[in-house]
Amino acid sequence: MLKLANRFSRAVAGAVLFAAIWGVVIAYIAAALLRGHNPWPIGAAVMLTAFCAVLGALIPLSLARRMVQHLFADLRVAVQQSDRSGGALASLPTGWADFDALTAEMDRLARLRALRIEALTRQEARFRALADSAHGVEAWFSRNGSLVWISRSIEQLTGYTRAECLLGSNLIELLVAPKDRRQVLTLTAGALRGESGKDVELRIQCKDGSQRWIACHWRSLFGPDNRLLGLRVSIEDIEVRKDAEMRLLDTVASLRRAQALQDHYLQRSDDERLRLVALLDTLRVGILFVDQDRRVYYCNRAMRIMCGIGLDENINGLRDEALVERTRALRSDDTAYCLHFDAIQSKRTPSAPYEIPFTDGRLLEEVSGLVISEDGQRDLGRVWIYEDVTERKRIAKQLLEHAERDPLTNLLNRRRFHEELNRMIAESTRRHDRVGLLTFDLDGFKGINDQFGHSAGDHVLTTVATSVGAIVRRNELFFRLGGDEFAILIPEAALENVVTLARRINTCISSTEFEFPEGTGRVGASLGIALYPDHAASAEMLIECADTAMYGAKSAGKNRVEIFNRQLH
Repeated sequence: MLKLANRFSRAVAGAVLFAAIWGVVIAYIAAALLRGHNPWPIGAAVMLTAFCAVLGALIPLSLARRMVQHLFADLRVAVQQSDRSGGALASLPTGWADFDALTAEMDRLARLRALRIEALTRQEARFRALADSAHGVEAWFSRNGSLVWISRSIEQLTGYTRAECLLGSNLIELLVAPKDRRQVLTLTAGALRGESGKDVELRIQCKDGSQRWIACHWRSLFGPDNRLLGLRVSIEDIEVRKDAEMRLLDTVASLRRAQALQDHYLQRSDDERLRLVALLDTLRVGILFVDQDRRVYYCNRAMRIMCGIGLDENINGLRDEALVERTRALRSDDTAYCLHFDAIQSKRTPSAPYEIPFTDGRLLEEVSGLVISEDGQRDLGRVWIYEDVTERKRIAKQLLEHAERDPLTNLLNRRRFHEELNRMIAESTRRHDRVGLLTFDLDGFKGINDQFGHSAGDHVLTTVATSVGAIVRRNELFFRLGGDEFAILIPEAALENVVTLARRINTCISSTEFEFPEGTGRVGASLGIALYPDHAASAEMLIECADTAMYGAKSAGKNRVEIFNRQLH
């Protein structure tokens, strides 16, 4: 601009000078031509013409001067705005020196502006390269919402080029998924009204038809006069994060379902445990469970009562050896039980029932077994079961006695006689010794029954059983076979000893006088003796031989002892 003004001012000055010189030359020529005839009028005309030419030249020169002054005034304002120092244009030019200074200053400012433009161009290139190389997408929208600029990363994200985005008629319909367009339109309208930006997650549609999740942040930018300049939009690809979030949500949902199911089964397990505990507490057998470390895990009510443990006392975690030591005083033979307890620990098979006699007369029966996991790979512990069998043993003993003993005399009955006879013969065969059988019945017993009644007969039978029972030795067995018939089994028998016993019995019975309310009476005894294997080779034959001897004693006069003789058979 300074060069143009310089050239313009020089052209105007040259034109004015040329017009002045040209007017003088014309005037001179005209005066020379007209000098001969009437020079003064012509000269006056020429002078007038020259004057007019000079005046005509002065007027454009004045106008040009004023135009140049206005031009320099505008240039001075422009330079002062570009260079606050004012430089050579601090005042209006007054001469050609100022004009040259103005020209030099204009050239300096032009070079300075060119440098600034070049720096701004490089800076813009760097900013563009930075924006284009950013991982996310950056975009600039004008005040009316049209796209002005967008980074190249949009192509990596969506497949659309920058040109396709810039030339598209509707960027929202081009890029935004249909389900999120209404939300984007609402946010865009608010942003153009100057509302503050916010982060929003939405789906965009790519060129290949797929959809991706993005995080979008927009900001309204304003000028110094608080006027909206446009919108800056930043876009970040969050597809990987969204996919991870969806998988995480699915995992959380699965975990919640599993947790709910676990809570359900846990509640059911607790209910089942409470029902089981209630059931075990109602049982009359004692139950003790120890874990794999041999520490008490559970003990029911019956077990506590059996062992004298308080119902509110906490023994969970107590070692089983400590529990055995604590209940030592309850057992009659603690040494034998400790040996049994140690033997059980080394076995993996269920133990056989073991009876534990207590000092207070109780009898406990114990069984034990390992508790194995469902897969059979782990030992969960051991369960001990105790049952108070005192009453059961007592009843069983009574039942056995009723089955094996005569209810009137309490002597062993005929069934037990045959069992013991077979047993003794088997043992005698192994030891090669003898078994003696002594049988007898009461002479005169029927008469007492008929004369004094059955109660008197029962009195005779019980008295005989008591009196003879006092004579029979400990290893000899005394039986009532029925009615007034009795038998005695003698193991390791010698004939002399058996005969001696028979005579003592005979004397005892015959010397006893029985008193009844109606009078007195006596009975005798006919006794028969047989030995195995001297007289018989089997139990049946031995009974037959003894009976033969007894009937032989009756035939010989009663109240006597007779040894089996084959001549009697």
